[in-house]
Amino acid sequence: MKRIRTALIVMVILIAAALGIYFAADYFSNKNSEKEAAEAEKLIIFDFDENASTMLKIHNESGDYEMQYTQADGWTMTGETDFEVNYNTAINICTAMSSLTATKIIEDSDTAKYGFDNSINLTVTANGNDYTLYVGDPTPTNESFYVMKEGSDSIYLIDYSTGLILCATKDSLKSQYIADFNANEVDYFALWKGSQTDENVVFSMNKGDDKKWRMDKPYNDDSVRSSDVNTFINDAIRDKIYNFVAENCPESDYEKYGFDDPQFVFEISGNGKLIRVIFGDYTNNDTEMYGLFTETGQVVTFYKNTVAVLGYDTSDMMDKYIFCKTLADISSVKITMPEGSAELEINEADSKYTFNGKDVDISDEDINEAYFSFFDSFNNAYFETVDRDVQPSGDTEVTVEYTLSDGTVTKFEYIPVPGEESNTYWTLQDGEYTGFIVRKKVIANISTTYEALEDVMK
Repeated sequence: MKRIRTALIVMVILIAAALGIYFAADYFSNKNSEKEAAEAEKLIIFDFDENASTMLKIHNESGDYEMQYTQADGWTMTGETDFEVNYNTAINICTAMSSLTATKIIEDSDTAKYGFDNSINLTVTANGNDYTLYVGDPTPTNESFYVMKEGSDSIYLIDYSTGLILCATKDSLKSQYIADFNANEVDYFALWKGSQTDENVVFSMNKGDDKKWRMDKPYNDDSVRSSDVNTFINDAIRDKIYNFVAENCPESDYEKYGFDDPQFVFEISGNGKLIRVIFGDYTNNDTEMYGLFTETGQVVTFYKNTVAVLGYDTSDMMDKYIFCKTLADISSVKITMPEGSAELEINEADSKYTFNGKDVDISDEDINEAYFSFFDSFNNAYFETVDRDVQPSGDTEVTVEYTLSDGTVTKFEYIPVPGEESNTYWTLQDGEYTGFIVRKKVIANISTTYEALEDVMK
């Protein structure tokens, strides 16, 4: 009995000791957690709702800039600038500052050696409160940036990538793109290979009130491929600037960069704003090309061979058919070729057709197929390439003359390109060279289908 009592006493003592140890450990653990929470709290620089941001003020080595946000217009610059503005800068700064946390606090009162004598100052207004940050230098190892906030003597270290966002130099406020448009805003663009003259125009494209694209130069043509136009526009608004070089470039400095004798000129407009870029010489390292934004005088460089818009040609904007009309658009066609001549009379409304004065029985399967194959051979003729720098000479081999339902007459002539190995033809429209080059197989198809139709009509 005595032994049992002793064991119970020992057990009670052990339980009491264990509970004491537990509560002591819990106490010190809570103390440590509170201390860690307090230390973490010290590292929080700002914590506010980024979506409530309505104003951003920036002071840097170039001066003072102010952007404001409205629901109707988004972020806009309140004053005039001599450059196209990158409004994403405001979004990125507000996002970074709204939840800004330091990695470390430096205990030092000598702020000058951390770059705060010439700091970049940022003030974000959110929910009526101002949050001001001073951005100093990066650390010598480029692992962090030194920052301070208004009302505190503490010097904080933040991670380097966040510091780059907050390091709002003048160049970081500039648009990084040739044309900072949305694709659906673009209503005109043009490209010249060389100076801005008609003989150098590669294409000039306009979107009409009906929202359809058409080419004005070098051909007045509405048979353009919308998908290719959209691809070009997406390339244009994504082409990026590589480096910023100079501002307010006067014409007296054009020769310095090759702008007096450009390689290309590009224009694009949208929302009532026109952007013109002159592409000049390559830089000394031969990896970058100078560019001039004429509206702002901003000189930039583009990385060699990465500007997609400069790789397009006239034919990339066009439907490649020489002249393609529906049967309802045509009343007659005259075709002459070495194999003979043909005249088609077309009355699509009454489904009546003739071939050299003979009625065409389209109920006859063989005649039907031969007639429309012949029609398609010239009406769906397509060009292979465009070459406007030559002057065609020689005799016409094939002529196709349309008379349209509205009485308009349009005549096409195909002239063989000379040379033993040549298998192409120049194309003239109403006596003027179009620049279109067709393959010999296109011309051969006209002759072949003509002979097939003549056979079945006999």
